[in-house]
Amino acid sequence: MRKQTMDKISQFLILFSLITFSIFSMAQTMNTQYTPVEQQTLQAANPAHFSGKAAFYRLPIMPSNGDILPAIVHFEPNSVTNWHSHSQGQYLIVTEGIGRFQQWGKPVEIITKGDVVSVAPNVKHWHGADEFTIMTHIAISPAKDNKVIWFDKVQLDKRHPTVHVDLITDSQFTRKQLAIMPLAVAVTQGDQIAVINAIEQGLNAKLTISELTEIISHQFSYIGAPKTLNGIITLKSVIEQREKLGIVEPKGRPATYFGNVDYYHLGEQKLAALTNRSTASAVFDFAPAVDYAIKAQLFGYQFSRDNLGDIERELTSVASLLGLGESVNAQLRSHLIILKNLGLTNIGINQLAKSVARVQAKNLQKIWADINK
Repeated sequence: MRKQTMDKISQFLILFSLITFSIFSMAQTMNTQYTPVEQQTLQAANPAHFSGKAAFYRLPIMPSNGDILPAIVHFEPNSVTNWHSHSQGQYLIVTEGIGRFQQWGKPVEIITKGDVVSVAPNVKHWHGADEFTIMTHIAISPAKDNKVIWFDKVQLDKRHPTVHVDLITDSQFTRKQLAIMPLAVAVTQGDQIAVINAIEQGLNAKLTISELTEIISHQFSYIGAPKTLNGIITLKSVIEQREKLGIVEPKGRPATYFGNVDYYHLGEQKLAALTNRSTASAVFDFAPAVDYAIKAQLFGYQFSRDNLGDIERELTSVASLLGLGESVNAQLRSHLIILKNLGLTNIGINQLAKSVARVQAKNLQKIWADINK
């Protein structure tokens, strides 16, 4: 398999060298340019010169005095070059993983498979792997008179999901937070008309598309794939219909990507921090697959996605369980205890009760009263 991959890469380099040689020989000027894969324009190849269908992406022109020097460069996680420059410029084409690139005086860019960076001559820059993920790229530079000048090591900012909990600092929930409850209940019960109404209520409460998507996605661990997917499909449809009417909702920020993290260990720490107790459980010992799913997927991965906070995720969990009915009151109790650990009071519980239907409000207040005996 590795030999086949290397053969394919070798064939690609030969073809790319022939194409870029002709381009480079015609070039006069070049500016540093980052071209994400989604911004590259696919052009159909001339059928007179190809058997069957073919297409290509035209890349920015690089100055050259003749031969080019290609290389396949592999970076281990968090491995990067020093600051450096190339007197004749350089192409970087990401073929695997996730990496980082920075030009002197500009922000760090995250680069992924298919992205192309064309570095202008004599521009100080660095590139390498993401903190937790490998990255491989093809580097192409003119061979003649291409002097590389090396500078200082890069001072990298550390990024890692940290184990902390968000506390309820006000006795009352915000309008945005309260809008989570009817949405999660509607998605759980599979009533798509109610889901649409709750989405519109959430948008009016200033929930972003990113937050709404994350709220429904977070329900996966509680209500399963079919109902979660139905909720996501309905949300996507509502957003698209509003766009057709000229209503553009704020997208919000995406979750930070942390790469190859030990989410099981992170989930153990997060669960312990939220519950204020050990994560050891006879049920987890009996069913290791459930143990892994709850710790790695739910409390590790999902809770590390920082486009939705701990309080909002717990409100989503409580509402999902309310929508499932009294058969899951043991789990509802556990999550209300977590919210109490985060600062939930009687004022807050009364707000939550008013945001859901009477039968759900009655069950919520019954469990809360039992917790506070």
